[in-house]
Amino acid sequence: MLWDIGAGSGSISVEWALAGGRSAAIEAREDRAGNIRANAAGFGLAHRIKVITGRAPAVLVDLDKPDAVFFGGGLDAAMFARVWALLPDGTRAVAHSVTLETEALLTELHSRHGGALMRIEVARAAPLGGFRSWEASRPVVQWSAVKGLGA
Repeated sequence: MLWDIGAGSGSISVEWALAGGRSAAIEAREDRAGNIRANAAGFGLAHRIKVITGRAPAVLVDLDKPDAVFFGGGLDAAMFARVWALLPDGTRAVAHSVTLETEALLTELHSRHGGALMRIEVARAAPLGGFRSWEASRPVVQWSAVKGLGA
C-alpha cells in the first residue's frame, strides 16, 4: 500500500499499481484528482488506485497503513511530522523537492532520520549562437528513509 501525497498527475501511483501494489493518491486540487482518475482508468488500474481529493494528514486517518509514502508536492515540516507519526516502523518514505525551502527540509530530515539524500540534475543540448551548450532543467532533490532505521 502506497500513500502518494501531493499526487499531481498520479504517475507514482500508476507505477506502483503497475508493479502490483495498491495506492491512495491524495491530491488537494480537484482538477488534478480528475486527471489522476483518468490516468488510472487509462492504464486499467482504477481498481488499484483510490483517488482522494483533500490534504494530508486529515484524509489519511481511515486509510490502510502504508508500506511506503511518497511526498510529491506541498511538503512542509508540520505536515511531515504529522504524517511520520502515523507511519508504522518499516515504512519507506520518499520525498522529492524542486524548491530551496523543501530542499532545506529534506536536508534536515536526512540529518534527523538518516536514509539517502541525492540530487538529480539533467541538462539537454540546446543551440547557443552557432554552437551548442548544455541547458539545465530544474534539479530534483530526493530523500528516502525507512522509519525505525534512524540515523
